[in-house]
Amino acid sequence: MSFLIIHIFFMCLLGSSADTNYEKYLEARLSQTETDVKDLRADLNLLKLQNDALLEALGSQNTKEKRLLLGPTTVHQQYVTFYVRLGKHYTTLNDQETIIFDSIVTNAGQGYDKYTGIFVCPISGFYQFAATIVSDGGTDKNLDAELMHNGKQIAHLHATLYGNDEGTQIANIHCAQGERIWIRHLQGATDARSMPPGFSSFSGALLHADSP
Repeated sequence: MSFLIIHIFFMCLLGSSADTNYEKYLEARLSQTETDVKDLRADLNLLKLQNDALLEALGSQNTKEKRLLLGPTTVHQQYVTFYVRLGKHYTTLNDQETIIFDSIVTNAGQGYDKYTGIFVCPISGFYQFAATIVSDGGTDKNLDAELMHNGKQIAHLHATLYGNDEGTQIANIHCAQGERIWIRHLQGATDARSMPPGFSSFSGALLHADSP
């Protein structure tokens, strides 16, 4: 009889220990599941951020492509203008030599090249160009130049033989993208070949761009 009681007692202990181990197992599995859920949520948030970034980049690229297809924007059109001055002293000028205005004051749109003296139209449209030449003092000779558009004269500038006289011209013309505008010396039989620094100037601005 006592043996039976002892056996039942040990069986109860073993049963209690098994229940405890099973509860610990369940708790461990639950904790691991919660950790896995957190990791999945973190991965999902990361994927969402990456997806948003890709959508934004794609939208920006589409916008750029649309701008290229539609042509120059209104903001760009408003800032095509340049104003340059003659900073150096020309002591000699050949016939039809390009006068290089080397001092840049404004060059929005980067159409003017101070190394060649040529403005290349970045946008097709109607432009206004202006130029002033000033003769050198003491030469007693006229100074002549011409405003050129792709090899054709569109305006003649003339400063008289009286020293430090000036000749000015303004012209409104249509200029296609890539066409060139510049000022060149026009030498006559009695013309001067020199220009003083700091007085002569050359400028241009887009008045209205062509429709895309």
